[in-house]
Amino acid sequence: MAAKTGIIKTTTVKAYITNAKKMRTQAAAVKKLIEDFDTVLEAVIVEAVALAKAAKRNTVMKVDVAAAVEKYLKKTDLTWDQTATQVIKHNPTDLGKISKTILEWISAHENPTRKRK
Repeated sequence: MAAKTGIIKTTTVKAYITNAKKMRTQAAAVKKLIEDFDTVLEAVIVEAVALAKAAKRNTVMKVDVAAAVEKYLKKTDLTWDQTATQVIKHNPTDLGKISKTILEWISAHENPTRKRK
């Protein structure tokens, strides 16, 4: 798969790792890094452009990029609704496994019932 944006160059990545980290690189490792990062970079750019257009601007501003980076690169806790949406995307077999794991966790962490005297 070729890089979509063409922003990240193989020679740049190899030179950086060689010079800054004093390590050699395998061509397949560099290719994988570029492909994966390029996919994320494209998603961030598309999101930033959409935000700028939504604000009726033809200039991508720092706030657009910050929001796009936050959305695609920053780890945040999901709200319950977001979590449910992500869980429901799984197939029925995986949903059964998720349900079983949740029930096992609840059983392991619930307070034992107190015995009456």
